[in-house]
Amino acid sequence: MNLIYLYDEFIRVPTGIEGNPVYIFDDTLTEGYELSDKIIENRYFLAKEAGAEIYRGNTYEVLQEIHDQNAISKIITKSTFRPIYQNLFQKLGEKFDLEQLPDYFLLQENYLHPAKRFFFSIGTKLRKI
Repeated sequence: MNLIYLYDEFIRVPTGIEGNPVYIFDDTLTEGYELSDKIIENRYFLAKEAGAEIYRGNTYEVLQEIHDQNAISKIITKSTFRPIYQNLFQKLGEKFDLEQLPDYFLLQENYLHPAKRFFFSIGTKLRKI
């Protein structure tokens, strides 16, 4: 089974990616962050909207338990600059076939086709660069 590992930077399944989405509330990955109940609730509803199975616990251990019940053939996620997730992905890559999608603009609908034009505002005029 292909598993799509969703986390706060990657909370929707990209078009054309096949797999079972999973979101894990892992306190060790958010240690040092002050997350309000509203943020946690928002992440929960976004994960549900993405069709994810939602778990709570240590990410590595939860994924191992999932694997024990139904073998994971590949884990798909999005790469990140955050060291705590980079360390997690390195550890997961030692145990599982891990595919990290390239970082992309989260607001862009089709991340496989990069944006070609950017706009910014100067005063009241919109300028194209």
